[in-house]
Amino acid sequence: MKVILLVIDTLRADHLSCYGYERKTSPNIDRLAKEGALFEYAYPSDVPTQPSFTSMFTGLRGIQTGIVSHSQSENLSEDIPCFPELLSQKGIVTGAVSTLYMMRRWFARGYQYYMNPVAGIRRRVQQVDAEEINAMALPWIQENRDKDFFLFMHYWDPHSLYYPPEPYRRLFYNGNESDPNNHSLDVLKMQPVWPFTKRHLDAIGKNITDINYIVAQYDGEIRYADDNVGKLISLLESLGIYDETAIIMTSDHGESLGEHHFYFDHHEVYETTIRVPLIVRYPKMAPKDQSIKALVQSTLCIMPTVLNLFGIQVPECLEGKNLIKIANEEEKGWDYIYVNQGLWTAKRAVRTEEWKLIKTLDNSFWEGPVTELYNMRTDPEETINLADEKNEIVDQLELNMQRWLRKIIGKKIDPLELIVSQGLPVYEWVRRAAEEQGMLESYEEWRMRIDRAERLKLK
Repeated sequence: MKVILLVIDTLRADHLSCYGYERKTSPNIDRLAKEGALFEYAYPSDVPTQPSFTSMFTGLRGIQTGIVSHSQSENLSEDIPCFPELLSQKGIVTGAVSTLYMMRRWFARGYQYYMNPVAGIRRRVQQVDAEEINAMALPWIQENRDKDFFLFMHYWDPHSLYYPPEPYRRLFYNGNESDPNNHSLDVLKMQPVWPFTKRHLDAIGKNITDINYIVAQYDGEIRYADDNVGKLISLLESLGIYDETAIIMTSDHGESLGEHHFYFDHHEVYETTIRVPLIVRYPKMAPKDQSIKALVQSTLCIMPTVLNLFGIQVPECLEGKNLIKIANEEEKGWDYIYVNQGLWTAKRAVRTEEWKLIKTLDNSFWEGPVTELYNMRTDPEETINLADEKNEIVDQLELNMQRWLRKIIGKKIDPLELIVSQGLPVYEWVRRAAEEQGMLESYEEWRMRIDRAERLKLK
């Protein structure tokens, strides 16, 4: 048995062709979907990167592991196993090509072969290219083609900054990105996070005014990553092992591209950030070319799915399910999906087939309601907040959320509340960016205004 877990960072489901996107961003990923199962409504338990990947490798939620943000105060207990450790204990050859180890050490646990193309170059942790990942992953596959193996591959390309190789920069754009009459970024420039975001935009090009150009660069990054997925598929075919290899393709989170006035990062828990692609191609899966409409908690399902593929018993403490059994209609999806955001904002969402409730613990740099309710059938873009009109639904979902939370953590402190009390890490990130950009005065003025408002609330 051979299993490849391919995670393409910061990849929105709705920007892939196989999920209905109008641009041809993903012909090779589309092929995997045609030959396997596409899960239409897949959600990580936690966003962004570090809590999401921790959930992926442990099969547990952030409120169980304590990893809900990017704070150095959070550490994964050695008593919590990562599934590559369980594979290695059973004699499975395990490999990873990723830079995650440079963020937190537990991301390398259990791997016999951990390959990092940019080891020691900390500024490139999130800027490594898919070709560099492939340059290590593909030879490793060739060397281990006669063995049972698990390989984790991590492409960062759609993550900011969006700066694909030259042929991809005009692939989806033919306008003037610096048109002075274009004001599509004016709202962003008025936000306290502008100094932080400005650094990324300046690295893409000077004086960019057109949001469509930035979105086109994001899409170009996806197409570039997809072309490298094609090279992976070609190698597996040439080695004659494509049909004995299970491929799981997903993402840790999506991206805000201007919706709800959130720009070019993963700040919140709207669908743009928490609905991720999830595709499983497995030769013994039947039927092929499926679109699974069940709600799925994606990060919780990776560990049990991989362990099942290798015939290894799944720990009873895990709530995740085998994706192949869901695709084959041997198991059902979730009635309630829960997602935490604990970095840019502190929010918790509960999603059902029809409704989505968002509760905000800390809005940080943005203004917004504490409670939001959306009808996902009639308003999938989450534009009409019905919280004031549908009190009974809000009450029911809040009750479910509280019961769910207490069932999992009992009397322990909620890690999301804890990170709020300590202060979200992004406050310091943006302050440093404002200082570097010569905008510290306006940032400090914003902080004083917010502090005054908080003091008034307490009175």
